[in-house]
Amino acid sequence: MTAKKDKNWIKIKFKVCVALMVAAVLLIPPARAAKVDAKELTKISGTTFKRNTQVSTIHIGSDVSEISSNAFRGLINLQSITVSANNPFYTSYSNCLYDKNMTELICFPAALHGAVIPDTVVSIGDNALYGVDQSLKEQVKSVVKAQAAENMMEFDVPGEHFVHTPSGVKWKRADGTIVDPDTDLKKMTAAVVEACTTGDMTQKKQLEKCFNYFVNTSSYERKVDLPIGEWTGPFAADILSTGKGNCYNYASAFAYIAKGLGYDARVCTGTVQSSLGGLTPHAWTEIKFGDEWYIFDTEMQGAKGSGYYKQTYYSYPAAPINKQAVYTISF
Repeated sequence: MTAKKDKNWIKIKFKVCVALMVAAVLLIPPARAAKVDAKELTKISGTTFKRNTQVSTIHIGSDVSEISSNAFRGLINLQSITVSANNPFYTSYSNCLYDKNMTELICFPAALHGAVIPDTVVSIGDNALYGVDQSLKEQVKSVVKAQAAENMMEFDVPGEHFVHTPSGVKWKRADGTIVDPDTDLKKMTAAVVEACTTGDMTQKKQLEKCFNYFVNTSSYERKVDLPIGEWTGPFAADILSTGKGNCYNYASAFAYIAKGLGYDARVCTGTVQSSLGGLTPHAWTEIKFGDEWYIFDTEMQGAKGSGYYKQTYYSYPAAPINKQAVYTISF
């Protein structure tokens, strides 16, 4: 996967501000201020910029160690915040301000029309979205909420799922009790989880590891039998036990793996673009993140090599992909 695919894009047109650098924030005449250099400061508070509506860009120097939550309120034309690479407490990305580890969004400038939110961001600071357009504000909140859910550790994940214990991967029931996997399908799925993940990984990292492991340890085998009836469980068990299967086997097995990690997952069937031209029957896994369902196509990943992890129906590389049926799964 590329770094670009690890980012969450808010699809709003960017507006770029170009302005002259000035020497010191406290000496700028309000009517002419455009870009503020705060490199001489150690603390930025609500009185630093005095709600100067002319400020459009702020650069934070290496010595700034404290920024209050109301520091940027009232800067209605602020479009960009940058931070010195030498600052040990703060950083910037895509014109926004974050803590150094990029886990908390500290300020999304009020006049910024869009940004790339790093996938490490799991919280939003007080007043971070003050003055931001309401629609954009809701998008940012949605992205961060989904990322916070993705970055949970396994014992914080709600509902039933696998967990690592000193005696191996076990099943955590909804009431919190830990038991041995009690069906053959659970045991085979647990074996995949145990083979490629650890308990100190986030749920998101576990999913990625399982995706790659399953692709690398499975091979395609053409089969003439088409799925009928309650087929997802048997098709999943088949490839998990033999290491071979078709797209229906791949899609079913990875749906159960994702389900075992605590995700809401399902199997989809329909058609996809054939390498020989036209459309061909196909099956894939869908996994829910936040309010959206994403495509995880392990069979195509194995065939093509990359590009089929967490795709939308617009970004899917072998588009058009047409969904005709959805199968919910449960252990």
